Amino acid sequence: MNGKILFIINPTSRFMEKSETELKIARFSETYKFKFEIYYTEKLNCPSRIREEIVARKPDIAVAMGGDGTINHVASALINSETELGIIPAGSANGLAHNLGLPSDFDDAMHLIMKEDAKPLDAIFINERYYSYHLSDIGINARIVKRFEQEGSKGLTGYGKQMIKELFSKRDTFRFKISTSTINRRFKAELLAFANARSFGTGAVINPNGRMDDGEFEIVIIRPYSWWALFYLIRMFLFGRLEKHRYVKVIKTTEARIKFDRHQDLQIDGEIVKGIDTLNLKIIPAAVKIRYNSNQN
Repeated sequence: MNGKILFIINPTSRFMEKSETELKIARFSETYKFKFEIYYTEKLNCPSRIREEIVARKPDIAVAMGGDGTINHVASALINSETELGIIPAGSANGLAHNLGLPSDFDDAMHLIMKEDAKPLDAIFINERYYSYHLSDIGINARIVKRFEQEGSKGLTGYGKQMIKELFSKRDTFRFKISTSTINRRFKAELLAFANARSFGTGAVINPNGRMDDGEFEIVIIRPYSWWALFYLIRMFLFGRLEKHRYVKVIKTTEARIKFDRHQDLQIDGEIVKGIDTLNLKIIPAAVKIRYNSNQN
């Protein structure tokens, strides 16, 4: 390679035995002939702080090692940058990595980064402040993620426990008005998702026709459903046929404005933003250059 890689590592990631990780990176450096530096994130790190590190260190590739939140922050620091993005998935759900077909093993992920060329990855720009590369949503899943964070749950098992709690909790629907180039109407919903990808990190497919490099995103609306329809809905989630369900509407667009009747919590790539009453969304085509094998996606 004969270039430089900056490893941006969340120290709480599942791989993190610090000395072992650094030793592995050094071995890959010898094998593939690249220089490297390591930057460990802190709890209050944000894309602007990570961007400062990237600008100062001038890497050819920035490798994010952590969960969806860490990856989101690193990718957001690389918007319209010549520095390429690599990912070593090390979080609870690893939703973006799952959709890109990235291996969860450290060595396999590193070999892929070294051998693959960079491809474009779109981003959804939200309220001129946040970026979403995977999935953002309001409603059921956002409440599950919020409870997951509050109770300190871990992994897919922890997510599953919170999902069961949510399904047996009092249902909380919400109303909003959505405006795009093709639609301008009000809805009542259980879940509202903004999808650049096909599925959640659990593998449940919410957006069967989604692509992360097509210059568009999908808005998925799940309207209030009868209790007996829940099991059929879950089945269609698992088999990638959700868009055919009578309670589901999918809107493909490049921009949207959404106004809610009351404030909502918004989940963006695994992190919660509270108190949202209006959303302005637009796609940024080819926002980031990322190393992955598109034949596996």
